[in-house]
Amino acid sequence: MKNIEKIKQNIQKMLSEKFHKNIDINNLSLMNEGEYLNASVFRYCDDEYDFTIKDFSASPWFLKNTIGKLFVKREGSALETLGDNPSITKNVVLLSKHTLAFNFIKGDALKKFPDNSIPKEYFLELEKNIKKMHDKDIVHLDLRNLGNIIMGEDGLPYIIDFQSYISVKHLPEKLKNILKGADITGVYKCWKRKCSEPLDQEREKYFEDFNKIRKVWIFRGYPLKRLKESIKKSFKKK
Repeated sequence: MKNIEKIKQNIQKMLSEKFHKNIDINNLSLMNEGEYLNASVFRYCDDEYDFTIKDFSASPWFLKNTIGKLFVKREGSALETLGDNPSITKNVVLLSKHTLAFNFIKGDALKKFPDNSIPKEYFLELEKNIKKMHDKDIVHLDLRNLGNIIMGEDGLPYIIDFQSYISVKHLPEKLKNILKGADITGVYKCWKRKCSEPLDQEREKYFEDFNKIRKVWIFRGYPLKRLKESIKKSFKKK
């Protein structure tokens, strides 16, 4: 079990030093404790700031200084690169090598919405902003997970959790297109289930054609996710 109170005290100190103000620890709430390789996730909210904070400091020493540091650096880098994208959170702050903060997104994950309840316009905007993300040579690779796509209180789409992302800048064009297709068909999968209107014929064909490729998909499960799961299993055996 993680010492949540100690983590909160450390975050309080880091926020105080970063923003040069008194931070009330009572404004810091636990959203997800996490385990092994998963970050502890907190929300800090006062009249000036509203942050999501991901922290690996309470993970085992070796893991926090390898995988934990890598995940913090990778996610922070991706969010900063995509800072002008409407579907990406803003104000990314590296509080420590194990701790990352960024604007909290008010809203709910798509998995919480009833099937066939979300308007088509939402998915068109999501598709457009994912293509903008691809223009920066970043692919998310976990958009089939309905927990990673948020409908904000403003009704707009937001994408979270970039731990599994890949930069495709130096990859061959064919492989780039396949990886980008994984993201786009992730949107279409959500669309088919949650949208109040079905996919049009063109998008439906793209979705079906890509699923044929996906049967031999070498990134299925994604390398970083597989590594994380294998380490978690080894810890559970102990």
